[in-house]
Order: sequence, then C-alpha cells, then structure tokens
Amino acid sequence: MTPRERIVATIEHRETGYVPYVIPIDPEVVERLNAHYGSDDWRKRIHGFFQASGVGWGSERDGKCRWTDAFGVVWEDAPGAGAWHSVDVPLKQPTLEGYDFPELLPDDELARMRDAFSAPHERYRMVGLGMLFFERAWALRGMENILMDFRLHPEFTHELFGRLMQIHLDLIDRLADLPIDAIRFGDDFGGQQGLIMGTPVWHEFLKPRLAKMYGRAHEHGFDVWIHSCGDNSPVIEDLIEIGVDVFNPFQPEAQDVYAMKRAVGDRMTFEGGIGTQELLPRGTPEGIRAEIERLCREIGRGGGFILSPTKPIMPDVPTENAVACVEGILEQAGH
Repeated sequence: MTPRERIVATIEHRETGYVPYVIPIDPEVVERLNAHYGSDDWRKRIHGFFQASGVGWGSERDGKCRWTDAFGVVWEDAPGAGAWHSVDVPLKQPTLEGYDFPELLPDDELARMRDAFSAPHERYRMVGLGMLFFERAWALRGMENILMDFRLHPEFTHELFGRLMQIHLDLIDRLADLPIDAIRFGDDFGGQQGLIMGTPVWHEFLKPRLAKMYGRAHEHGFDVWIHSCGDNSPVIEDLIEIGVDVFNPFQPEAQDVYAMKRAVGDRMTFEGGIGTQELLPRGTPEGIRAEIERLCREIGRGGGFILSPTKPIMPDVPTENAVACVEGILEQAGH
C-alpha cells in the first residue's frame, strides 16, 4: 500500500498490515534523541503518511513575545513553555456591532496550496481549519465571557457562532477544487471531565452548525477530521451522527479509549491513544512499549486507528521514554 492508500483503508475500517502512525516531537526532544542515537538518521525510519497545510489567521508581531492576529486578538507567548495565551480581545461587549470579520485564505495563499498539493507524491492530503469556531469564539470574547454569554446573551451567541459557521462554509467552498482528501477542523470542546461548555449548551449552540460545516465538507468529497482535546465521550455519538470520520487526539487520561473503541470503533476512526499527560512523562520504557502494543492489538483491530502521541513528545518526557515511544511505534510497523 502507498501511504495514502493505508490511511484511506484504515478510515474505511479495513486491515492495513500494521497501524499507520504519526510521531510529533518537540524540537528540544529531537535534539536529545539525536544525541541518543548519535545522529539524526533515526528519523529516516519514520514514514510520512500525510501532506498537510492550514488556513492561517494572520499575525503581526508587537515585540518579541506579543502578537495580534487577523481577528484583532492580542496574544502573548510564554517563553520556554511552548504555549501562548490571549491578553486582549476585540469583543469586549456581547455585540458584533462595529466589528468586521477578516477575509481569510486570499487568492495567493490558495494558489500556493494548489501548487503544493499538486506536486506528485503518495501521501494523504488535508487542510486544517484550526481555532476558527468555539476556540475563535472564546478568543474573540475571552473564555469566561463566552461561557457566560451562552446563558446571559444567547441571541448574541447564536449570531456569533452563525458568523463563524459561515466563515467555515465559505472556506470549504474555496478549498473545493484543491486535490486534497480531507478537511481537519480544530476545536477543543473537552475538559478533563466532560465538555467545557456542558453537553446541553454544545447541543444547542454548536452541534447544528458543526453539522452544516461537516456536511459541506462531505458534499465536496472530503473526509472530516476533527481535533478536540479532553473528554469528548458525552458527544461521541453526536459527532458520528453529524459526520466525523476521524477523531483526534483520543486522550486516554480524559476518556476510556478502549471503551470508546468497543462502543463506536466500527463507525469512527481514532488518531492518538498514547498518553502525554501521564504515560510518557511518568511511565517506564517497558510500560510505554506494552501500552503501544496493546493499543495496536485492541484498538487497531479491524482498522479505524492511527497511532500517535496525543500531543508532541514534550520536554518533560525523559529521553529513555521518548526512545521507547519512537521505537515502540516503529517496531509495530516494521520500520
């Protein structure tokens, strides 16, 4: 099988010989692995299954650590933490009056994507629409405000999510003539225990609009991938109902991944499974290898699984654990 054929087969819940994988690694850990292996030749064993691009939402730097995106949200980097947070929002009141949404995906960016995706290769191609729906709503209003808006200002909140939905529909239509396989939607609905906004709110404000977005992607022949950290188990059946084909990152610390496989694994493909909150930073090399073997044996059975750490292998992961993760993934694939 080509890399693309292997991904297509696993999404269709067909056996693929071994479980396809992704191994994201923080640059600091890459340096440690290079030192461990004595060179960077170990990376040649990792097969690339995907070609991906994303629709940008702009940034204008204001100093070294602060930047403003195209929506007018001001962000600040946390030096050394590999993270950033918002420090100023454009919608300080629950109204869209006087606010202009930016135009995303200009013609020159679309043309660059077309050229890149048209280059001959055998990988599965996707475009990401990250931080443009629930995450964009809280970015525009602030997390506390948007959570209160659901209850205190429902008309405004419906209007806001309606506009964000339309942005997605327009972007999907513009991407329709690219030679790609999938759209990857990005939102973190889940907390460590259940949904951030609560399941009833998700059903009222988000689900109907997500259904239209995912439906539009399917109309154009694209697979629907979503990224949503945390515990999404309360709405996993809803996500299947509205057309999700692949769910990421499938975090074992927040949800029982084996129970989810038993419940819906014949109707949804999962990407992830290797815990980065507990297993990689606090486990043992032997435990990591054993868990990778179990994931492939139980969740990979019958297809429908792409193996990966649920976040990049981060600097808090000991080198011996990072090695065990990489080797465990590659050994099950025979690489």
